[in-house]
Amino acid sequence: MSKREYLELLKEVEKHNHLYFDQASPQISDYDYDLLVKKVESIEAEHPEWVLNKTPTRRITEKPTRGFKQVIHSIPMLSLANTYSKEEMFDFIKRVRKQLEQEEVEFCAEIKLDGVAVALHYDKGHLTRALSRGDGKKGDDITANIKTIRCIPQKIENAPDRLEVRGEVFMEVEEFAQINEERQSAGLEVWANPRNAVSGSLKLLDPKETLKRPLRAAFYHAFFSKNNLKSQIDTHALLRRLKLPAIRKEHVALCRSVDEIFDFANRIEKSRSSLPFEIDGIVVKVNALSAQSGMGATGKTPRWAVAYKFAPEQAQTVVKGIRVQVGRTGVLTPVAELDPVFLAGSTLSRATLHNAQEVTRKGIQVGDRVIVEKGGDVIPKIVEVIKSKRAKTSKKWSMPTHCPICGFKVVKEEGKVAVRCPNRKLCEGQLACRIAFFASKQAMDIENLGPKVTEKLIESGLVATISDLYKMEKSSLFEIEGFKEKSINNLLSSLERSKQVSLGRFIFSLSIPFVGQNTAELLAHFATNIETLKKATVEELCTVDGIGLKVAQSVVDFLSDEKHLKEMDALIALGIKPTYEGKEKGGHPFSGKRFVLTGSLEGLTRLEAADLIKKRGGTVSQSVSKKTDFVLAGKSPGSKYTKAKQLGIDLLDEETFQSLL
Repeated sequence: MSKREYLELLKEVEKHNHLYFDQASPQISDYDYDLLVKKVESIEAEHPEWVLNKTPTRRITEKPTRGFKQVIHSIPMLSLANTYSKEEMFDFIKRVRKQLEQEEVEFCAEIKLDGVAVALHYDKGHLTRALSRGDGKKGDDITANIKTIRCIPQKIENAPDRLEVRGEVFMEVEEFAQINEERQSAGLEVWANPRNAVSGSLKLLDPKETLKRPLRAAFYHAFFSKNNLKSQIDTHALLRRLKLPAIRKEHVALCRSVDEIFDFANRIEKSRSSLPFEIDGIVVKVNALSAQSGMGATGKTPRWAVAYKFAPEQAQTVVKGIRVQVGRTGVLTPVAELDPVFLAGSTLSRATLHNAQEVTRKGIQVGDRVIVEKGGDVIPKIVEVIKSKRAKTSKKWSMPTHCPICGFKVVKEEGKVAVRCPNRKLCEGQLACRIAFFASKQAMDIENLGPKVTEKLIESGLVATISDLYKMEKSSLFEIEGFKEKSINNLLSSLERSKQVSLGRFIFSLSIPFVGQNTAELLAHFATNIETLKKATVEELCTVDGIGLKVAQSVVDFLSDEKHLKEMDALIALGIKPTYEGKEKGGHPFSGKRFVLTGSLEGLTRLEAADLIKKRGGTVSQSVSKKTDFVLAGKSPGSKYTKAKQLGIDLLDEETFQSLL
């Protein structure tokens, strides 16, 4: 290889670094990226005189995120070297034995979470700072975003005075799929994988937006003064004692040989598809912490640890066609119809292509031979086209200009990647998807209302809106081909049972853009009943922790639409009873009253006070107006207190508030 080709290879790696770290939008798999870097390593070993400072083999390439303060790590935060074979693992163990000058070495093997690395600092048990990996020497200060992750304690009992823990922030596969579904319905770009969704979430400048993302964490390193830990195994035990989220015991093993390491690796790989989160291999570390310290690191990687990565399960197949699905919000989604192929325990016959932009970016044509894999071992996706095997009969595909279900001309909103059918009222494709969503377990939980039954109900003309489901009569159902006494009774019984539903599930079932299960529950706790939610303003909704401006505006827009209001009223008139399951106290003096809080309270936080008000049927607003009923004023109240006095609004001090509770 010439030096020019080497420099071109560096440019290609730099391009993929930018897409991965800065855009959270990778174009190639981790496996393919690792192969590129290994190619660079082999060239540099052969031609050390060519090596540049910017080579990816010597530095971590993540750039600082604009809007975040940069902080120097107390100890460099390095990345791991990767291996994919037994031979490479043997080489690693030989190097360790040689450097430590001992034949018997204990190793700690643990699962390798496919997440985003973070470092957390606790002072006297209180979480004071959280940093991203950054370039390894300094990282972004992401403290505010990390504090929104519910499983991470902000205070630790019996912790060392100064403690630093390191681990991964990740997202479970099912929750990732739900977020992508919501993004796709809203016409937004979908995330490539859970890790990229996490990376994007931690780079958000508004922690309220991060709060809405279902982030989790697991830690595996700890540094503190007067450290009396002797091993990596001890570190895992300490993290569990401190009640920090840690790697589970069954996902950690003490190994004394290569065979034991690979026994553990094989066991983890077999269980991989049943895990709720993504992993991409195992990490093997020298167990003794004193040995780790003595071995040190290269400029980029520790010498005492290595990642053994599982190669992604892939298969080749042919794209037989690309059809378009119409979702419940009218978004058109291309789906590849594949020659059936067995992969990771199941037969794949289709793979989502997300949007037209994705088809163009990957250069997918009908008739192409492609490589497919299961994203997160669950969601089938096309990784790449094998262009060297492209058939002469392959045909380019383009998004239809009209809805394939109802024939309406499709629209593309400015700034969004999605193409949408605007015919919400008459498009049967949208109606079928909305009914499927409405009937799902997370929403109204209507059994016996599958896709085939729904299709027949729509085709028969019995169902043109969701509320029509509750108007159906037994005699009319007998007229539909294939409907028998037992199936009809089961369907009608399921519909009757579904009328008793929690307020949160009912809100979720309405298909309000950007409103997932968690947000629906937040709205239920805020409003406690549908009528209050209908009257809520954007400003009021923004006071709810976890609800930002975009979601608030979406809810208000949805509930201002006469068609939606008419459908909701029809559902309630037909017997659906959305019930708030919180501790609402009917007839309480706060019920239906609007509060504004100002100043600092002594006995409770303002958030706790707001929760107490909401549980008693009241609402909390950010600003004082003529519609305000009470202003709760603590110490050092501001301009809200003055305005309330001017408007003659009832002022409550903390003692009076407590007595009224």
